[in-house]
Amino acid sequence: MLRSASRVLFVVLFLCTSVAAWADAITDRAKLLLQRKDPDAAYKLLEPLEDKRAGDPEFDYLLGLAALDTGHYERAIFALERVLAVQPDNLQARAEIARAYMATGELATAKRELEAVKSRQVPDEVRRTIDQFLSAIQSAETTQYTRYLELGFGYDSNINAATASTSIAIPSIGPNFQLAPSLVEQSDRFIGFAAGFNFTRKLNLNWAVVGGIDAFLHQNLNESTFDTAILDGSLGMRYARGLEAVTVGLQGQQFMLDSDRYRTAGGGIAQWQHNFDERRQASVFGQYTALRYQTQPIRNADRSIIGLAYAQAFDGAYSPALFTSVYGGEEAQLDDSVPQLGNKPLGARLGGQVRLGGGWGMFAGLAYEHREYNGVD
Repeated sequence: MLRSASRVLFVVLFLCTSVAAWADAITDRAKLLLQRKDPDAAYKLLEPLEDKRAGDPEFDYLLGLAALDTGHYERAIFALERVLAVQPDNLQARAEIARAYMATGELATAKRELEAVKSRQVPDEVRRTIDQFLSAIQSAETTQYTRYLELGFGYDSNINAATASTSIAIPSIGPNFQLAPSLVEQSDRFIGFAAGFNFTRKLNLNWAVVGGIDAFLHQNLNESTFDTAILDGSLGMRYARGLEAVTVGLQGQQFMLDSDRYRTAGGGIAQWQHNFDERRQASVFGQYTALRYQTQPIRNADRSIIGLAYAQAFDGAYSPALFTSVYGGEEAQLDDSVPQLGNKPLGARLGGQVRLGGGWGMFAGLAYEHREYNGVD
């Protein structure tokens, strides 16, 4: 929304302020590329010429705009600062540098620049757009809450994660030991519910307290013995500056099976996130979890995971977004006499979502995990 709003601001200010004719074919070409919404090509065209052309307000403005729209926020600020050094009344450059400051987390500076533009004689449409930016800055400086409610349904071909064989070979008993029906692979349709509440409390421009509570319910239509419920809680700190953000926190979980306590989990997580631009981000994360089983303490284990994740949003009526991650690690059993209960997981996830309007959205996900166990059961 802020990106489209900034384009409105750019167009109206362009009509309301005098701008000199473009210096030459290079700036003409860059302007055309920006009008065609191809900032990558414009940036590649202008950036090699910065050493020779820096100081030319028209060149610097186009370079700053192209850098801003391709995620080179610091370069955009430098170029737009050169414009304002010789053209302090250039409202276009002042509005765009405010957007660059917002992208780098310099909210106080962005607010000052926007208020400077708003104090001038500008059309009502520009004033409304500036108010949207200022409102976004204000929300970033206070406590933010998000809530969600989800409903899902599907089919699980192996709800009890069991073998498809009806018998197995046990050396002390014989080659055809018959398994009870509950120990053989079962399938069922299911309904899933999820709800959550998350918050971010800004302490200053860089530091914030983050946390939340999430609840999940997985109910099989026929095999209620394998119904599950999960309650998650987390609390941590996040430091964000420019394009980078680091988060560390504590996590806890209670896992219920058929309405009885089955497993508790507690530990911590650390994550580093890099935003390439307003639509793309990548992160590296690590997680440690102590798994404790209430009725089967022999299964107690410590799980350590590291992974990479990437997410990207796209333009369009439904604001589609895709995300993917890969991870690996170890789940080390505490009892050395049962190595078969420990494993080394390796997994991947892929998902996406679209917004349907009115607060509604639709999402889909695919997950795969392979485990190499430490011993034969």
